[in-house]
Amino acid sequence: MNKKTGGIIGTIASALFCGLPGIVLACLGVMAVAGAQGPEIASNNAKWQNAMIGGVAFLCGGAVLILIPLIVGFFSLRKKSSPIPTTPAAAIPNVVLASVPPLVATPTPAPVYQPTPSPMATGRSVAQPAPIAMDPSAQSVYDRLMALNRPTSPYQIIDSKSQNVDLIAEWKIVDASWYEVFGKANLTKVFRIHMKLDPARREVRAMDQELNISWKAGVPSLSFEASFFKGQKSSISFGTGYAFTENLAPGQVYKYKFNTNELKKPIQDVVAACGWTYKGVAFGKL
Repeated sequence: MNKKTGGIIGTIASALFCGLPGIVLACLGVMAVAGAQGPEIASNNAKWQNAMIGGVAFLCGGAVLILIPLIVGFFSLRKKSSPIPTTPAAAIPNVVLASVPPLVATPTPAPVYQPTPSPMATGRSVAQPAPIAMDPSAQSVYDRLMALNRPTSPYQIIDSKSQNVDLIAEWKIVDASWYEVFGKANLTKVFRIHMKLDPARREVRAMDQELNISWKAGVPSLSFEASFFKGQKSSISFGTGYAFTENLAPGQVYKYKFNTNELKKPIQDVVAACGWTYKGVAFGKL
């Protein structure tokens, strides 16, 4: 039984056992006071006093009995409001709002473009690669192909993002320090290899490009002219029988006759060592 039900039962019980008898007593008190006003009792002072005292006593007793159920119902059925918890002042921490300085956007200085000098213009045989962001495996292939560059080699591999490919391998035909070597070979044609790395297929897609060479005062100039070729070249020598020998560490000697295979084979070996495939493209785009 909950508290509300108990209050209702207590109120009803007090009304029956106290309220009703109180009403009866109050009625008897009223009758006694009214009867004391009769001529027979009013003429007798003793009877009148006794009637008045009895009537007032009944009225007071009835009033007390009537108040009992009202008081019980008030205290048992009233809805008590839940007390608001108070926190001691000592338990409340002092909160200090620190002043926050206004946010001021720091201007970012504009990047300064510094073009990488062309190896042809500087006479350097080893081109410095531009920073690139690519697949880690593709980056490894890229780095190992660039590592083929060395000052004593008659070919070079350069970064060629500006030409919509990743790398270009070419003979150092326009390098001033190599004019004499290629002039003695009497070269009339030369070719380049355009390469693009495909990480999804783990392929190096390559396309050959043949150019004509004309010599003026011992200085070569390259042109496509009418004999332009773009595709795949077989192992063909473009010069006479002159051979250039590259001496490296003891036991390492390279002899060049400036044919296509001498430029392609080192690249193909590096690609195969990286677990990739060298794929020659004859038609379309890389």
